[in-house]
Amino acid sequence: MLVTLMLCSAMIPVQMQEKDQVPIKITFDQPGALYHVKEKGTAFIQVPDSYQEVIVELLDTDGKVLSRKSFPIEKNDHSPIYYSLKQKDLGYYTLKVIAVSGVRTDTIEGGFGVIPNVTLTKKDWDSPFGICGHFTRYDYKKWKIAAVQQKLGIAWVRDESNWKKVVEDGLKTDPDLDYLDSHHICWLNLFGYIDSFNGVQNKKGSWTWDNDISILKKYVELTKGHFSVFESQNEPNNFGGWSKRWPHPEGQQWRPQGWGKPFTDLIKQMGDSIRAVDPSIQLMWQGEEEWIEYFVNERGAAPYIDVVAIHPYVNDKIYPETEKFASGFYNENKNRLKELKVSTEMWVTEVGWTTYTSDGKPNHYVPVTEYEQAAYLVRTYLSHLYYGAKKVFWYEIADEPFGAHNPEAFFGILRFNESLSVKPSAVAYSNMIHNYRYATPIGKYTGSTYGFAYDNKGKTQMCLWIEKGHREETLHLQHTKKIIVTDIFGKMQQSKVVDGKVTISVGYLPVTITGIDKKDFEKLYIPRMIAE
Repeated sequence: MLVTLMLCSAMIPVQMQEKDQVPIKITFDQPGALYHVKEKGTAFIQVPDSYQEVIVELLDTDGKVLSRKSFPIEKNDHSPIYYSLKQKDLGYYTLKVIAVSGVRTDTIEGGFGVIPNVTLTKKDWDSPFGICGHFTRYDYKKWKIAAVQQKLGIAWVRDESNWKKVVEDGLKTDPDLDYLDSHHICWLNLFGYIDSFNGVQNKKGSWTWDNDISILKKYVELTKGHFSVFESQNEPNNFGGWSKRWPHPEGQQWRPQGWGKPFTDLIKQMGDSIRAVDPSIQLMWQGEEEWIEYFVNERGAAPYIDVVAIHPYVNDKIYPETEKFASGFYNENKNRLKELKVSTEMWVTEVGWTTYTSDGKPNHYVPVTEYEQAAYLVRTYLSHLYYGAKKVFWYEIADEPFGAHNPEAFFGILRFNESLSVKPSAVAYSNMIHNYRYATPIGKYTGSTYGFAYDNKGKTQMCLWIEKGHREETLHLQHTKKIIVTDIFGKMQQSKVVDGKVTISVGYLPVTITGIDKKDFEKLYIPRMIAE
């Protein structure tokens, strides 16, 4: 059960809890520590009576102190401090708690988000915005994680299903599906792993999983009408025992020579069982490296491939420029898929950056700060959606309790604590949905920064950023009187256009620019090519 895994302080970073065990705790009255503008809320600050005073500072994203309050601590009074929240502006905010005693001063911080009202009120199947989750891994009824995703406005979740358990237990519905449906979340159902060692080779040389496929078919029949697409086994080179039973001849387990043949047999059988129930359901195939090429050329899989799933992580770079990466990646992959005569529809089903604390040992994951994670999230989505991805799923929704120095534990946009309190990336995600859900990319910015131009329901919109640092960017606007520059956390600033130009500061955190006259706007970008 999840609560047995929680650390003693809800808001202290995991590594601080392990070292200091400071008995101070901050929780929030809303799951995710999420609030709409002017929505009333409360933070609960628990401090032992060994301290005499607590000072609470409210900070904005720039570290500016917005307010400062002092609370005396009475002996034998174990009730929490009730700190009222009612922010009038969008943003990511931090509560800095300074507990003072005669011999020591301890400080912890906790973040909360004030976000636009993008709460899901119905399923948004056309939304490109998704996230990976582990709803089935934890006790979600206690964790309320779907309520957090619903409030953030993230339309899709990618998660494994317990399809075999649902059928074998004789359930009339899938409780995980019911749970997600109740929160209007679209589910990219990733079939839980089929054990490679269950496979039996028939007289024709093909590998079969008859019992597993029979159960899977019953699950598809049970859930018919709820899913338009299913995803096959995730990263078979890493999971399910595929590379163990059928290893690559040179030990390169990520390459399909070896496990690729039986794996293709399995997924083709999955496709046949699904289509027997509903021919309209699509099947998504893993498409890393040369996998699709091997599946098609060596195993005749082309008729079965409806969607290609990709995982374009670039964690080996300290400042990954995803726009530069994506511009070449999609063109290369689309050309390859066209040559193979298979669907060119690509979904990014995993991508992300981790905010873990390095222990100094070499690791292929380069840790990033929480604000860098927020910046890379927005840059990743806008770049991949511009160049060819149909949907993008961030990995993942919440951190996990694997330890402070485990990179796999800190890909989340929520912290692993009682409140599931937000990281800056969650607030950035919600604002991105608000600003770009109905924005159509129409071109690439021609200036000295990265960026794209959009038509947002007939209005002009642009997003700009640079790889790192800051730069002054001058826009020449003869017909525009003023523009509005919005950061990824929702903070807005109005700038007047003087003598036909305006200069704005562009940094690694993207900014959204609105209000540009259409006559000026069309000169700021190169029109998007159909092939992009």
